[in-house]
Amino acid sequence: MGSQGRDASRFWDDAARGGDVWFVATGHRRQSEEFFLQGANETDTFLKFCGVTPSPGQAVLEIGCGVGRMTRRLAQLFRRVIAVDVSEEMLRRCRDNLAGFPNVDYRQVAGDGTLDGVGDGEVDLVFSYLTLQHVTTPSAQLRYLQESARALRPGGKLAVQVRSPSAAAAVWAYVGHVLHLLQGRRTYVRAWRGSRVKPASAIDVLRRSGVDASAKEWPSRPLWSPAHLWLVGTKRG
Repeated sequence: MGSQGRDASRFWDDAARGGDVWFVATGHRRQSEEFFLQGANETDTFLKFCGVTPSPGQAVLEIGCGVGRMTRRLAQLFRRVIAVDVSEEMLRRCRDNLAGFPNVDYRQVAGDGTLDGVGDGEVDLVFSYLTLQHVTTPSAQLRYLQESARALRPGGKLAVQVRSPSAAAAVWAYVGHVLHLLQGRRTYVRAWRGSRVKPASAIDVLRRSGVDASAKEWPSRPLWSPAHLWLVGTKRG
């Protein structure tokens, strides 16, 4: 794990140890059934938006599982879930929260875009929400996409959210940092700020990796929240 990966791991480990799930979903301060129900509703909504129809016989890879806010719903919808995260502490809490779901595998990743331990063509879906936008370099984000394509079987689906690269989105992001600081939360650090990738570059990497991909902008978002995009696609046979 490189220095950037170690920094990200420490940041998210500390966020998890604090017991405050705000860093996972900024509308919440504590873990509750409402916290997981919102995660389930968002999972269903985003899968539908990305054109994914879950099948109980399929396997899904979730990049950035956190404490399992969406992982729990994925485990209900799919035969098997591979839940990966850069933070060992997030994975531990996710495992505790999903103790009743034996179909979830937990794997820590280095944060550099590699998905070690995930096999070629092992999954039917790669899903990720509010994760790649925190990855510190565009090259690491693009590598995650390349690795996602490798992990997909022919015909498998990709539904991965990234931050909008627009100037307006960047301005709103900095406004958000100020608001977070006024609330006593320090988010102007690289492990939270992350980076942006150009949609054209992301789509090019996916297409060269065998995924017919496009970008879809999510039409609505909470007040003060920067716009985001979904990269959607299908692995060619």
